[in-house]
Amino acid sequence: MSTLTAIITRTKNRPLLLKRAIYSVLNQTQENWTHIIVNDGGDSAPVEALGRENAKKYNGRLKIIHNNRSHGMEAASNIGIAQSHSDYILIHDDDDSLNERFLEKTMAYIDNPPYPTIHGVATLTLQIDEKVEGDLVSKVSEKQFRALGGCLSAAQIAEVNQIPPISFLFRRQAYTVVGPFDESLPVLGDWDFLLRFIAKFDVGVIPEALANYHVRSASSGIMANSVIDKSNHFALYEGIVRNRMLRSETYNPALAALLQQGFSSQRLRRLYEHPVIGGFIRLWSKFINRDIPRMP
Repeated sequence: MSTLTAIITRTKNRPLLLKRAIYSVLNQTQENWTHIIVNDGGDSAPVEALGRENAKKYNGRLKIIHNNRSHGMEAASNIGIAQSHSDYILIHDDDDSLNERFLEKTMAYIDNPPYPTIHGVATLTLQIDEKVEGDLVSKVSEKQFRALGGCLSAAQIAEVNQIPPISFLFRRQAYTVVGPFDESLPVLGDWDFLLRFIAKFDVGVIPEALANYHVRSASSGIMANSVIDKSNHFALYEGIVRNRMLRSETYNPALAALLQQGFSSQRLRRLYEHPVIGGFIRLWSKFINRDIPRMP
């Protein structure tokens, strides 16, 4: 029997999406888990109602924590982790969902990893674009979030976060070494944690789309994704995360250098993929060197 996983869901006033997240957990074929829902300063009544509605299926595997005020996403993660006991941890945000075999396959993988330095596992992810109309959430389109190799590399993670939290199962033992999620970051806390994780341990990859990252437009109000709703913060905090790793003595200097290089790579990629500027770059490159490959 695989060891227990703590599934941490951070939520605030989004019962429509939380209901889907609850079904995502309850539908897992691997049943050795506990679900910690951290209501971060939102109305407690809808969360408690969903808990009562599904109490029989949970069969004692649910714990709800109500924060009397909002502490932020990363603090909510740390609170949920601190209030749970498990060998493995999964951050399952209230707006994302899992394939029913996610825990079955990731827990089997991490129980017997192919290499001893692997302390976390990610799966491929589907990005599902959707819209909310009243009490109805409908899918608009879907695509693979990012292509991944057999093991996440520091160079990949230094350029841009390759995985959403919903696709990443990791050992609690690694969490104690890496340290908690940084509560001072209003955005990019998951990327910061993954950077610190990859500096200490490896993350293996299961090449199956077993997680769903749901995305809604900025016009969705409280239903919007933080990556969209707080997009004006990202440029600021991206620079802060990159620079502090360069300055800090506690981080791997090679990773810090990759972070600075990754920033340049991101800017070049954006130029290359621009519909107008990118077209001129590709046309120009044909005259300079016909063997220049297309950027992935």
